[in-house]
Amino acid sequence: MNLKILTLNEYSLIDFVNFVNKVFQDYTVPVNWNVVNFEMDVRENSISLEDSFIFLRDTKPVGFIVNSIRHERARIDAMGVVKEERGTGTASFILEHSTNYLKWKGIQTISLEVITKDSRAYRFYEKHGFRERRKLHLLVNKNVKSKDIYFRSIKVEPRYIYTLSLNLQLSGRKPNWQREPVTLLLANGRYNHVRLITDKTEGYLVWGKNEDNTTYIVDLGTKDKEKWDEIAKVAIAFLRNETNCKIISATSVPEDDPMYTALVENGFESLLIQSEMHKKLQ
Repeated sequence: MNLKILTLNEYSLIDFVNFVNKVFQDYTVPVNWNVVNFEMDVRENSISLEDSFIFLRDTKPVGFIVNSIRHERARIDAMGVVKEERGTGTASFILEHSTNYLKWKGIQTISLEVITKDSRAYRFYEKHGFRERRKLHLLVNKNVKSKDIYFRSIKVEPRYIYTLSLNLQLSGRKPNWQREPVTLLLANGRYNHVRLITDKTEGYLVWGKNEDNTTYIVDLGTKDKEKWDEIAKVAIAFLRNETNCKIISATSVPEDDPMYTALVENGFESLLIQSEMHKKLQ
């Protein structure tokens, strides 16, 4: 296929962000990057600009793939092609080029997320050797109520959260890429970090606010396997007290994660389901 391939560090960042937003306009979940939040995503999710690509036909960009890399693992953070190129084989060319490149680089596994109901995209990745590992849920509580719960909260540094999260992972928790301990550490300055303490247990909460002032949970956890429900209750009460929010969301929560069960038991409902898919290269 006669396409010119550039790495993202060879291409204008502003032009790339505008191109991505244009490509994703008609996707199930539109992307709305700007230079600032894209650079935050680069740091937080370990996106490698030198290992990500934009594809041009003549001088016109027609597709892209953004890759994150951590040691011998890679994740496709985003991939897309312009509407005129869909169904022409361009998307397959982009994915195959990236897969071959990552294999040459020594990457052993690639992961990605796709909207489960987007059957066309799901089949596309299946065709290229990706297999579903688990479901991820966008969870939302649309009716957050005040509750009389005794607890104490202490603002903490990201490294404190990193240590707790790492201990949970070493104890058997299997976080998705966006909640890996290193992700929480690399996001330094983007979110709020709180230690939550009750009479019976303690845990942590990482949270933030969108531009429209809606509140979201990035991660929460406790080392006490029997107290996730209580920490979730306390986290909701804290956010209600802190922000006076009526709605709280949590994106891409794995259904096999204790955070998923704890939030569902505290009034959260699933509004969107993604499939986490993996492919072995080595």
